[in-house]
Amino acid sequence: MNIAKLRVVADGLRANGKIDEALCIYDTVRDSIWGALSFIQTELTNFSTSFLSDSLRNTLQFKNSYSQQAAGFIFHKWFNLDVDQTYNEFVFTTYGRLQCYSQSIYHCASISADAIYSEYLVLQTLVLCGEDWMAQVYRVATPTHEGQKLKKLRMNLMDSMIKKSLIENAEKLSATDWFGINVSFLEFLTNTGDTGSEMYLSLSKIIGPYSFKYKYGKKPGDQKSGFGAGRDQKKDQHGYEQYERYERYERYERFEKRNISGQQEFDFAKATEYEKAIYFGKILGLKGKVTKSIIKKQYYALISLYHPDKVDGLGEDLRQLAEKKTKEINAAYEWMKRKYEL
Repeated sequence: MNIAKLRVVADGLRANGKIDEALCIYDTVRDSIWGALSFIQTELTNFSTSFLSDSLRNTLQFKNSYSQQAAGFIFHKWFNLDVDQTYNEFVFTTYGRLQCYSQSIYHCASISADAIYSEYLVLQTLVLCGEDWMAQVYRVATPTHEGQKLKKLRMNLMDSMIKKSLIENAEKLSATDWFGINVSFLEFLTNTGDTGSEMYLSLSKIIGPYSFKYKYGKKPGDQKSGFGAGRDQKKDQHGYEQYERYERYERYERFEKRNISGQQEFDFAKATEYEKAIYFGKILGLKGKVTKSIIKKQYYALISLYHPDKVDGLGEDLRQLAEKKTKEINAAYEWMKRKYEL
């Protein structure tokens, strides 16, 4: 199975709003990788139980050495990928799948919050782990397989520990290029109406109100070896820039283009809280992490520019434009006040 090509297809479908189709492919890739991990773990356990003494099979040397060798063989046989390439596909697939749920209110309602919590913890673990990523994942979850597919995934942590770990990992991610994972998680909680939970409040504090533009990440392979290590740095830079452009929030990009051309207005009735935050934040010129005082300061600075006294001597067209801008600014500020209790 060529999981790399399948994942790219799923990314394209998600970018074009075809969430159902994207999820179907993401699930296939995800289940295949988890199935391989389960197969490796099961076969190594069977081998060590049958042929090795307790003292040997429990040593770190056995686990580290043979797990890597077995994984390299299975990943190549099943996917024609090495261990690092499979790691990359695992990260991108998990992230893409979670973004599907975060971007669709309908799909948010189709899955339990605990299942999403578990998936985000797996994604955080993959991004934050060091070289031995499989050992870190096995500590978090235990997969079982049927054939070459995942049968069941059991989390190895209590629910309270999962939530605690999610918050701790979100803090760590906030200082990395994978900050967008936090944004995606917060969007899921927003769309499910879980805006009063400890998880939501903690993530909101970590993110700040308008850090949505960071919803893209660093290439996983670069995290281990350093950007451009062992390859042509200019080529890497070009590839990373292409990745950044691709991973930006596509719905926001499409909204911008529609409004510039005047073909479609912002639909308040259908927009999510996330989309409204982007829309009103842009009107007020908010960027990055924003505090309540900055929102107020920006509002007063903008509204003063379009005050009737400032445009009274201008032409009718300009006065109408100023009036329209004033209404937009006031509407944005009113939404901010309700949302963030200014």
